[in-house]
Amino acid sequence: MSGRRCAGGGAACASAVAEAIEPSARELFEACRNGDVERVKRLVTPEKVNSRDTAGRKSTPLHFAAGFGRKDVVEYLLQSGANVQARDDGGLIPLHNACSFGHAEVVSLLLQHGADPNARDNWNYTPLHEAAIKGKIDVCIVLLQHGAEPTIRNTDGRTALDLADPSAKAVLTGDYKKDELLESARSGNEEKMMALLTPLNVNCHASDGRKSTPLHLAAGYNRVKIVQLLLQHGADVHAKDKGDLVPLHNACSYGHYEVTELLVKHGACVNAMDLWQFTPLHEAASKNRVEVCSLLLSYGADPTLLNCHNKSAIDLAPTPQLKERLSYEFKGHSLLQAAREADVTRIKKHLSLEMVNFKHPQTHETALHCAAASPYPKRKQICELLLRKGANTNEKTKEFLTPLHVASEKAHNDVVEVVVKHEAKVNALDSLGQTSLHRAAHCGHLQTCRLLLSYGCDPNIISLQGFTALQMGNENVQQLLQEGISPGHSEADRQLLEAAKAGDVETVKKLCTVQSVNCRDIEGRQSTPLHFAAGYNRVSVVEYLLQHGADVHAKDKG
Repeated sequence: MSGRRCAGGGAACASAVAEAIEPSARELFEACRNGDVERVKRLVTPEKVNSRDTAGRKSTPLHFAAGFGRKDVVEYLLQSGANVQARDDGGLIPLHNACSFGHAEVVSLLLQHGADPNARDNWNYTPLHEAAIKGKIDVCIVLLQHGAEPTIRNTDGRTALDLADPSAKAVLTGDYKKDELLESARSGNEEKMMALLTPLNVNCHASDGRKSTPLHLAAGYNRVKIVQLLLQHGADVHAKDKGDLVPLHNACSYGHYEVTELLVKHGACVNAMDLWQFTPLHEAASKNRVEVCSLLLSYGADPTLLNCHNKSAIDLAPTPQLKERLSYEFKGHSLLQAAREADVTRIKKHLSLEMVNFKHPQTHETALHCAAASPYPKRKQICELLLRKGANTNEKTKEFLTPLHVASEKAHNDVVEVVVKHEAKVNALDSLGQTSLHRAAHCGHLQTCRLLLSYGCDPNIISLQGFTALQMGNENVQQLLQEGISPGHSEADRQLLEAAKAGDVETVKKLCTVQSVNCRDIEGRQSTPLHFAAGYNRVSVVEYLLQHGADVHAKDKG
């Protein structure tokens, strides 16, 4: 090692520098080495802050301060423009020096200022190699916490673990103070856990007992903040203990609602089975954890799955009320999912008078909301089917959104037409005091805005944030809302319709506006200019109308 580098803290380097460089530079290097921050402040200039030890390894002042652990000097040099990535003759950056000599606080400071934890010197040694070789446990932990990659090999093909001092090997295998880490997760000791946690031990398993991971323990003991931290740092929601229980089993068994929600939002499988085929819902239902059961069902838990005793979660529910709720909510969520996917066959299977207005327990969405938002082509058919069965057109979600709000925001004009025909309140307000027109305008849906205006949506309503729909729209929407929609059939509209029919493209260009491009032949079949131009094969008129906002989905009376 000594032949490979001099890491900025050795006496031999110090004397070599002292002999060979000019006095002012020598004084700066000595001040950095000695930690004399006041002298450093007097000596450092923008020109000198990255000066080089030209007689030695071409180290910078930061190399020396880092290697000698002079935190205050390091901080000042960084504030003065020191290059945290500067390399000496051996390819070492200041972080290598700090790691080699075990200066954990300086290491943290350099990393915070952008030092590369995986920087390689001329022999492909990383800072982690340096710390591991010297047995600097605290530094190894800090490096791993900041993204140091333990699998990098040097030019001899050796990893940090291969070269590690015996005292540091446990850090690199994930076994260092494992019991303390697990206990801190169980007890909720956030500071202790975060001091020990690295990517190498975040999913460690206890050596005895149930072989739990930190996440199993935190979930079972309802340590919400610990669970959040573990998930942020890569904890595996699918990790299994000795009985194949995942952390979600633990949270559900004890009825920890918030932890359960965190786990499922991070991808935990709600139908995961342990060795006895118990799902998290089996656990929650058998212990009468009613709200947790409801939450699991909303994320797709299946209460009909059987465990090794041939029992479902419904079978294990201790009260008739919970049995009924499990069955009812399972049917309801199945209906909502079928509506989201606009699956007519499944809708018919799950739809009943009892279920048609089922509300999602957390969001309060109904099947009509889900169908209104669906991107699939049969959404209109689904909406009509639900409405015929008695779906409430004006039901509101937790955010006070009606199906009309949802359809308008998505520009699902086919659904807008259907719900308005079924007496949707066009000026209903959501929790922000916004109408469907506000939402359509905000999203720039010109045709939807035009349609809503034609149905009597008031463009002058002011939201709780103080905006009208006009103020929330883009330029085209604003023009439309400023002009409004004429209550009757204007002469200009009649002339535009005639020009489109006749193929008179010049007249069409004169008369066509954002407001009139989709006007209707109200005395005839409710045709638009595009209907006439298409029907009479007026190609140039069709092209012009399409370029100027004509609605290709507009339907006439037939």
